Amino acid sequence: MGYIVNLTVILDDIFRTTSGSVTGNAAQEVVDAHVRSGRRDNIHRDIRSFVAETFSIRIATPDKDLVLENIINLIRRYSVPPSN
Repeated sequence: MGYIVNLTVILDDIFRTTSGSVTGNAAQEVVDAHVRSGRRDNIHRDIRSFVAETFSIRIATPDKDLVLENIINLIRRYSVPPSN
């Protein structure tokens, strides 16, 4: 779950900051900035909290995929909105 969210947020940052002209150096700078910003640690903290809350009380919701919903919510929370 953490890899999916972090990868999606990083890819979003790469394509947002490079305007489609991606280089290895630009990608590495985005990854480094992601780690320095603390978003990676916050994402993993939020996932640990979600897992502890969800699976400790054994919520059974047959018509919802709670994990997928949480992945989507985390991506939305940690992706930077486009600037106008």
